Amino acid sequence: MPSQPTRPHLDTLAYRCTPTLLDGATVYLREFPKGVTSMWTLLDKQYKDMISREEAQAPHSVLTSALRCLTGGYVQFDPKQGFLATRHRVNDDTLRDAFTLMHGLILGRDIDDIDLNRPSPLAERVAETPQDERLLADYLTVSPGRQPDAPNWVYRTVAWDLSQRLARTTWSVDGRQIIFRSDSNGGLVAWDQPWTNKSKTAHALARIRLTMKTLPNLTDPLILVSAQSTRVASRMAYTRTVLAEQADPALPLVEVEMAGRGRVRRVHRMALQTLARLGMDHSVLHGVQQRVDAEQEAEAAAAAAERGSGNPQPPVRGPVELGSVRPLHSKNFSFPIGRGVGMHHLRELHRHFGDVLGADSPRIVQDARARGFKQLAQAELAVKPDDIVRSLDAMGYAHLRIVCLWFRDENRTRMLHGLAGVFGLDPQALDPAEGIPVPLDGGHVSAVFHQVPTFLAHSPASGRIEDIEHVTSLKAQPGTLVGVWAETEFAAGSDEEEPEPGTTDDSQTSTGRPAPDEDAKYRARRTLAALGAVSQFTGDRKIPRKKKKDSDKPAADHQVISSLLDLCRSLGIIDRRIDQVMVDAHGPYKPGQIAHCGIHVRRQSRQGKDRTAKICITASVLVPPAAEGGAWTLHGWSYTDRTWRPYHQAQAAFHAEPYPTGKMTEFDDDNQGYKKVAALLDQSLLDLADFLGGTPYTVTVDAVGVRRLWMGLHNRRQGQPSQPGTTWLPGSTLAPRDRPLAVIRINKDMDEVPRPVQVSHLDEEGTAVRTNKVTNLLYQVEPDLGTPTWLLATVPNQFDGAGAGRLGEDKTRWSADPGSSDPKDRRKNEVRAPWYTMTATEIYPIIAATSAGLETAPIEPQSLALMAARLCHQPLAWANRTRYPVPLHAAQQMDLDHPQYRRTAVPADQDANETGERSINSSPVEEPEN
Repeated sequence: MPSQPTRPHLDTLAYRCTPTLLDGATVYLREFPKGVTSMWTLLDKQYKDMISREEAQAPHSVLTSALRCLTGGYVQFDPKQGFLATRHRVNDDTLRDAFTLMHGLILGRDIDDIDLNRPSPLAERVAETPQDERLLADYLTVSPGRQPDAPNWVYRTVAWDLSQRLARTTWSVDGRQIIFRSDSNGGLVAWDQPWTNKSKTAHALARIRLTMKTLPNLTDPLILVSAQSTRVASRMAYTRTVLAEQADPALPLVEVEMAGRGRVRRVHRMALQTLARLGMDHSVLHGVQQRVDAEQEAEAAAAAAERGSGNPQPPVRGPVELGSVRPLHSKNFSFPIGRGVGMHHLRELHRHFGDVLGADSPRIVQDARARGFKQLAQAELAVKPDDIVRSLDAMGYAHLRIVCLWFRDENRTRMLHGLAGVFGLDPQALDPAEGIPVPLDGGHVSAVFHQVPTFLAHSPASGRIEDIEHVTSLKAQPGTLVGVWAETEFAAGSDEEEPEPGTTDDSQTSTGRPAPDEDAKYRARRTLAALGAVSQFTGDRKIPRKKKKDSDKPAADHQVISSLLDLCRSLGIIDRRIDQVMVDAHGPYKPGQIAHCGIHVRRQSRQGKDRTAKICITASVLVPPAAEGGAWTLHGWSYTDRTWRPYHQAQAAFHAEPYPTGKMTEFDDDNQGYKKVAALLDQSLLDLADFLGGTPYTVTVDAVGVRRLWMGLHNRRQGQPSQPGTTWLPGSTLAPRDRPLAVIRINKDMDEVPRPVQVSHLDEEGTAVRTNKVTNLLYQVEPDLGTPTWLLATVPNQFDGAGAGRLGEDKTRWSADPGSSDPKDRRKNEVRAPWYTMTATEIYPIIAATSAGLETAPIEPQSLALMAARLCHQPLAWANRTRYPVPLHAAQQMDLDHPQYRRTAVPADQDANETGERSINSSPVEEPEN
């Protein structure tokens, strides 16, 4: 009799990191005493004082680059953590000389004036620190709560040996034999087998990264594998990162970070000077700089020839040869080779790595209670008049007035048709006079139109209050909720990828977008927010490229539909779909008896001339109905306002003010400052408890965004008792009655979450009887102890949507079709198109009652995981999934809609997570404090 299959198992590119897997791997380690780290701190302060920039840091990465050239490639130096790790032994004299030179250069001395016979005290202390060969397996230690707690240097070095082992085995895929080369970060690159477009003018490299991460309540850390398509730039101009080949092919490829800003970036002068003084004039770094110099000379000669002829010639682009130095694109520039590697690539990697490493994977099984996530068709997603009325009643309003601001006739017509479609009216009969309200749904909803071209057209004069002073409908009235729906001018091509740097006039924005201080959308939003009104904008209509055959119906105006939905979300209107997913009881509480709060924290890096650090903190709370059959309500809070208000009021108050300053930056590690921010958020939760009037609540946060704030959220702290009165978890400093019932930690960073590749149906013996290539369900990571973690697997809509083609489902990019424009044999260009892969959102519930000292936890973690998954699957104002549940997503959206929000605060490629890529310039590993 055949055995019965077990629950479906989610296969991921994650492997348990055990002593057996590490197989005797060693590194050479110098762990510096406190005196050395103190001396480096003093050097760092001297450097700040010398260049008069408080945010600057002594460039220890330059020393790392130099040591990589001197030692064969594998070096990790962290002066704050106090260690230097290498794969091979480093001579004490070499190290002393390198540190002496770097010390002098950092303090501004000329390289020829530095006497190597008189080493600096820092160099002496570093060189005399014992260098020990350490067996990595000996340091896979655990915390008191039995969580993985290896030293930081293990996380930084564990991939070195693994990548070397993997590089020794050929990967058989698509009828090809792929040979990987290891890189200096412990990754792998298909160096000699690039992906190339049809004309051979563009190349991309298949690249793999190996990182060690942890998951809660798994006693072993995990090796996570990620794959990406790394695009090779044709020139060194604007390049931030370079991959370079060493003279000995047995040595790893070296990743070099370029110094400087703007168009011309160079290898850091200090590194080149250090190597030259040590007698190394033919290093990888010198090779990179020689290419920079050669390109600059060629461009200067071409410019001189053009000036002489008086006839500028456009650059001629022919086939590009790949050499030993390869500059990499760091942003999502328009490129002939698409992003992402596709699902087949990941599945084959999973098979290959499993065969080579023989490692165990964590057991991740389908959650039995989470079946049947129903996806709503985009065509069915629209504003429902009944939901508007229901939400208005719950918020205490009798009427909604939609103020429509326009300046082009065609967009006024689109707005009228959009409103007519929502409220079941004849659009031909709608032609309201300027400034006269027109009823849309009895006495509950009305719209009023105003033409304000000067207010809405991009210019330094846009968004002025003087241009809308005559719009009396913007003034608040008792019992009336006001929302502004406006058009704004969008430049052609504003939604396209940016062209490669240098291919356009650098004095203008490359996509034709208005300058930040001329963008009417953000200038107008700030002005309207100061009047207490939330706003939503819509641009010109996008005509779909293809229309269904035999369809006489006009194509839907998705921009209008989506902007109306977003306006309703900004107004805090909650439709019945939220009621439909809030079905699980939480212990003794019914689903309508608990409020759910989300806290969004973002650190924004400095930019341009603005050297002030920025911090953004926003929060929202989804409050259950006050009466049976009523609507849920949404409320908000921000760091600038610090008062819980209805969501539309909180958003307007936040958007009316500039971002505040603070110390939470990527460059300052001020633990005291983090504690102050955590204490501030605890005060906001105390205010929330008062605002809710005794209704219990949960808190949802992003694991990466709040990593520095609450130690109790870290994986290695699980199972440890909290310290009373400390900022251990959100609300820990509050009285037990005011604390949240639970904290739900969300992690959507695919560098830290196992990437799904397929679903295997196993029999009782563990043998796969069949597989599914994709899944959208919720899975539970079976723990070794304590509470499980859940993974919500998601197939991107770009992969699974109508007409998507599912590129990469059954082949890798080595077999991609370059396409054809021949009318007799027309084929899609698969090389240029992006290829998507599944993503996963980690959901980890922490029952806060345990930290409050209660003997029993009243809430079951699984019910919280299910709720969070359903609130990702059923978002506000969208048919597709969001990576955050509704409360956290709404809090984040307050920030994203802020007029001052800078797009550079978002990852360079916003599709990176979905396509499977990772930012080239991001550090290979994070601190293991997730």
